[in-house]
Amino acid sequence: MKQPLLEVDGLSKWFPFGRGFLSRRRGAVQAVSDVSFTVPAGTTFGIVGESGCGKSTLGRAILRLIEPSAGRILLNGKDVTKASRREWLSLRRNMQMIFQDS
Repeated sequence: MKQPLLEVDGLSKWFPFGRGFLSRRRGAVQAVSDVSFTVPAGTTFGIVGESGCGKSTLGRAILRLIEPSAGRILLNGKDVTKASRREWLSLRRNMQMIFQDS
């Protein structure tokens, strides 16, 4: 069996909001919560959903345009969540998001 092209395991992204007493964070908005999927090599994969459900945030987190709060991203079996900036920039050349209304 071929190795999957992309594996996303438990990916989450929270955005902190508000500052309270002594600059403590008051809360966080869960934009993406515990998303997992596998994309087999040689296939096309699309993410669909209603407006505001986290599709773009998920794509940006996979590409590490924003850092995920939790989870793991494997590209060709390599854990890119632990890759250095230089390694990741090299890998990112082979990935992109395509928006429906570009």
